[in-house]
Amino acid sequence: MPELPEVETIVRELKQTLEGKRISHVDVLWERSFTDASTEFKKKVVGQSLDSIYRRGKYICFQCSGDVFFTVHLRMTGKLVFDPTEKEQNHIRVKFVIGEDRLYFVDVRKFGKITLYETPDVLDEKLGVEPLSKAAVFNVLKNYKRSRAIKTVLLDQSILAGLGNIYVDESLFLSKIHPITPFSQIPMEKMRHLSGIIPKVLKKSIKSMGTTLSDYRNTSNIAGQNQNYLMVYGQSGMQCKDCGSIIEKIVCAQRGTHFCPECQKI
Repeated sequence: MPELPEVETIVRELKQTLEGKRISHVDVLWERSFTDASTEFKKKVVGQSLDSIYRRGKYICFQCSGDVFFTVHLRMTGKLVFDPTEKEQNHIRVKFVIGEDRLYFVDVRKFGKITLYETPDVLDEKLGVEPLSKAAVFNVLKNYKRSRAIKTVLLDQSILAGLGNIYVDESLFLSKIHPITPFSQIPMEKMRHLSGIIPKVLKKSIKSMGTTLSDYRNTSNIAGQNQNYLMVYGQSGMQCKDCGSIIEKIVCAQRGTHFCPECQKI
């Protein structure tokens, strides 16, 4: 599933190309790509201009004229591309005509969702802070009181919005914290260090246009490059780049979890 850096990459490209243009047509090829009826979506969206395109957590947000607001959540295999490949033609679920551009929602496994909201405030009510600054992350973590495993806490979208499996594993490795460590047992100084590592990991990936392990592509259908710099995620059975120990994989928070048993001791 695309995480914060991948969604941020897509949003920056969409802003540059589409912001300020009018949505003149929406062609629905898969009704269930919409959370609610597509007829209502088309009725409200067609004819509106895209005033603002931005990211909130893993959601791609479209603020239109006429107080119309909708989001796209890519889930596992969703893509927003301007020029789908021949192979992707059979997996186009929705086609948007925006100004002179054609934007295609491609989704092989059909888990992605397009949702119309009454107000953007709905997202703010269920999502935590954006983890792109040390101060923002530390302010949240220092006040958290429960004893869940640290990885479970970091994956909770109501605490930090946008983090997912890849960047949690990478951040915990660089912070030398074992993923199943109870949150309450992490010293405050180590928590402060983790709070600085998380934004650095995310920003580094954004510079590389995100991580492509299988389906993720940007709007030009180009893969990201951050997979070339991963330290532990997807590296099980390989040597740790820091100490030479073998990277292990366990299940934590119902997710495949990668760590170095030497660098990340409990």
